[in-house]
Amino acid sequence: MNTLAQRRRNNIDFKKRARRVLKASVKLVQQHWRKLDTRKHWTRSIDVYEIRPRVDKHGFDLSGDALRYGPLWYRGSNAMRDAVSYAKSCSRSHSVVIHVYDAADNVVETHEHTGEFNEP
Repeated sequence: MNTLAQRRRNNIDFKKRARRVLKASVKLVQQHWRKLDTRKHWTRSIDVYEIRPRVDKHGFDLSGDALRYGPLWYRGSNAMRDAVSYAKSCSRSHSVVIHVYDAADNVVETHEHTGEFNEP
């Protein structure tokens, strides 16, 4: 059997080893976070929208990856302007590019809008 002094010495050795392991793991995490913080510029997403005339020639479809439920249908005298303003308002926090196509799939207009909110 171990004496009381040997058990105390073993406990102290165990505590020292545990402290070293904890310090090493903290150092590893700090190094990992430093690597993440060294990025100078964060990647910013750019939403791309397309406005195309409908096949039935009754309005325009606004489509894009940022739209959750699929393309939106705009109709009326201000359909084009309404589609462009909706795309800009949905992407206020980051940049947006809006391509307007004609019936022959040619780009007629391109609208670019930079986000209104700036990163600190």
